[in-house]
Order: sequence, then structure tokens, then C-alpha cells
Amino acid sequence: MDFLTSKFTSFLGFGLAAFIGIICLNLFLENSKLESVNSLLSSELKACNERQEQLTKDYATSSNNLNACNAHIALQNEAIQAAQIKTKAKEPPAVAKVKKIYIENKSCEAELKAYKELFK
Repeated sequence: MDFLTSKFTSFLGFGLAAFIGIICLNLFLENSKLESVNSLLSSELKACNERQEQLTKDYATSSNNLNACNAHIALQNEAIQAAQIKTKAKEPPAVAKVKKIYIENKSCEAELKAYKELFK
């Protein structure tokens, strides 16, 4: 039994060593895969950070342009207000003519003459 026990122990030892070797190989491959994924994600993060910086600069530029445009519009509005013509409303000529109608007396002929004059 000494021979069988020693063979069994050596077989068990080799089996255990092979199992540990396979586990180590599997861990190495998994680690390599995770490192490549990590590298890919790092490059994507760098690209996103660069894009964010560019968008921040674009936003600042657009904001400055908007403020400049608003200032120019305000100046134009002031110039338009200053150039506006102040006018008085004139009475239409028909109203002025009605004011000129004069009825001499309360007779029908005088009123008829005044109305004829009104509708000329």
C-alpha cells in the first residue's frame, strides 16, 4: 500500500498543480481582457473630456457673440428711437369742411343749402 499511497499522492499533487495552473492561466487571460477594456475606456474618457472642453469653449464664444449682438441691437434701437419723427395728427379735410358750414337761419332753404354745401 505504500506504493499506491505514494502514487495517489503524487497523482493528486499533479492534478492539484494542473488545476492551479489552469486557474492562473484563466486569471491571466481575464486580467489581460480587463486591461484592454480599461485602456479602451480610458481613451474614450479622454476623448469625452476633450469634447467637453471644446463645447465649453464654443459655449463661451457663443455667449460672448450673443452679448455683442444684443449690445448692437440696443444701439440700433436707440438710434431708431432718436430718428423717429414726431407728428401731430391732422384732421381730415372733410371734418374741417364741416366746421366751415354755416346755416344762416332755421329755414328749410337755408338748411338745404348748408347740406348741399356739406356733400359737395
